Amino acid sequence: MKLIHPHIFASCTCMFVAGFLWLAGIAGTKIHVDTTAIVQHQLDTITSIKSDTAKIHYLLNASSIYRNEWHKREQENPFLTQALKLAEKMNDSLQLARVYNAMCVDQRNVARYLLAVNYGKQALEYASGTKDSSLLSSILNNIGVAYRRLDDNQQAFEYHMRALHVAEASGNWRSQAIAINSIGNIYLSTEQYDKAIASFQQSLEIEKQHHNNLGLAINYANIGLALEGKNQYNKAVDYFIKSLSYNQLIDNLQGKLISYNNLGQAYQKLGQYKLSLDYFTKALQLSDQIGDVIDVADSYISLGYTYLLMKKYPEAHNHITHGLSIAQSIGAKSLIMKAYQALQEYYAGKGNFKQSMEMLEKALNYKDSLLNDKISNRMAELEVLYQLDKKNATIQLLQNEAYLKDLESDRNLILALSLMALIVVIVVGGYFVIHHRELKIRQRALQLELQSLRSRMNPHFIFNSLNSIHKYIWTNQPEEASDYLTKFARLIRMILENSERDFIPLSKEIEFLSIYVELENLRCNHSFEFLLQIEEGIDTEDVMIAPLMIQPFVENAIWHGLAPKKGGGILKISMKLHEQKKLRVEIEDNGIGRQKAEEIKMQKSPQHVSMGLRLTEERLKLLQHSFSFNLQQIQIVDLIDGNQEPCGTKIILELPVEFAYS
Repeated sequence: MKLIHPHIFASCTCMFVAGFLWLAGIAGTKIHVDTTAIVQHQLDTITSIKSDTAKIHYLLNASSIYRNEWHKREQENPFLTQALKLAEKMNDSLQLARVYNAMCVDQRNVARYLLAVNYGKQALEYASGTKDSSLLSSILNNIGVAYRRLDDNQQAFEYHMRALHVAEASGNWRSQAIAINSIGNIYLSTEQYDKAIASFQQSLEIEKQHHNNLGLAINYANIGLALEGKNQYNKAVDYFIKSLSYNQLIDNLQGKLISYNNLGQAYQKLGQYKLSLDYFTKALQLSDQIGDVIDVADSYISLGYTYLLMKKYPEAHNHITHGLSIAQSIGAKSLIMKAYQALQEYYAGKGNFKQSMEMLEKALNYKDSLLNDKISNRMAELEVLYQLDKKNATIQLLQNEAYLKDLESDRNLILALSLMALIVVIVVGGYFVIHHRELKIRQRALQLELQSLRSRMNPHFIFNSLNSIHKYIWTNQPEEASDYLTKFARLIRMILENSERDFIPLSKEIEFLSIYVELENLRCNHSFEFLLQIEEGIDTEDVMIAPLMIQPFVENAIWHGLAPKKGGGILKISMKLHEQKKLRVEIEDNGIGRQKAEEIKMQKSPQHVSMGLRLTEERLKLLQHSFSFNLQQIQIVDLIDGNQEPCGTKIILELPVEFAYS
């Protein structure tokens, strides 16, 4: 009998299972495939493979199919668990590096990014002792991607640069292209579009030289997104079409779906709504063919929003609500929030501000739910990491005990054991206490971020803004109403987007503050002038700060200092870098001063406490602890004129700063 090579046997088995799932997909998405028996069959199959290395190769292939085709959201991957046991039994650094690298990618694909980083670093530790530069650059790139998903762009950049250097030294063109593309994605996420385009072009050239159509499709799409960010939508369309052509050439279904959505968005921005509808319809059809219900729901919402921009309200409502219904049936919270945001604009466009406010409130509730999920997921990851550390510490302790047992003949055995045990208890116990305390601090930080978001988007601001829009409409000022509504929607979107990140570019915070102040000034009948001073030499794209920290102080200055002044007011915000990684922010108004403001407050609402200010102060304390910054306490300076009369207030605060690349 002719024997089949284990690698070939493994590949054939994986191909058989993948083919089976493909046929099941053709039969329709409603068919449920019970994969338990298939998984167990594949795990049992490894007993017929002689070589442990071949078994690991087989399990890694099977793990990829398991994740991509069967259980896209399951946290554990049984094939990788088995592969890790085998690699540990072999005690082979190369195989351990490969398995941990696969675990890094696997956990990244289910959005468990902290665990992905942890497994990636373990893979890196094992790979460092091997001569496999291809594996080493792959691991470095995978860690970089995980850090980017955590919005830690500085760490991501460093790992991708390390991957690039390794790939260049070994002549690995594929890893070079991936590293350069990933660096471009970091620039893209921080809106440094010219740098992003330069990186994507560089990666594109490498892919062209080696005729890699998938790499070409990816880079053309990325360049299109960067051009879209620069509002160069016509050029973006050209690149999206190029990307689509390569995805069609290799019949990459997921790539075609992304291209259709990109083209739909770009044509939507160009106001070419018919073409936008055509491509979103193609995306819907392909999503249905693939059987991805999430993409089906997203396509319906995108179609509905395009109809909304065309002021075709019945079609808009039908598509958005249909997408919402599908999203609700599968519990896709981000899409539910997207649908409610679209419905908020739909009802505002119809002049139904009560319904618009209700939809906005629902969108915010789902935003809260998403943030709560993010907290829970991060806490679960930290708990897993805690257990892994505890397990490793226990293993180390057992090894130490075994070593001491080998010294049984030593007369000082009892003393040595006692001292060793005491040292281990102190070190391990101290580590667990510190680790547990850090875990609690991170949880509280995320909870405060959530509470701060909700307090900032208080119903009074939303209600008053909608009333202002309503006033413009009833006084026959449709242009003013439209302008206010556009800015209001932009402000809300920025709050929802920025609240997801620990740090954002200073330029984003400035844009948010400018829109916020402009809206508040409209409500105050243009009773004050706004001045913004940024220290010369500050790169607002490179400087990163915690989002939405300044707004509560600005709100306080407007409503307690300038609003009662009745005209002639000046609000000035100045920013400058201070002592390396600190941003000094001064918020100054020439209002009525704190004493008169307090008198007015006591008359109107003596029990009111500003939640926004209190929560911001707590967030500053947590940031100071987390980043080991020695931040100056918030200073409040009462300004007086030549007659010793109050003439305003100045707030001075220091914010911790991160730098994207410098």
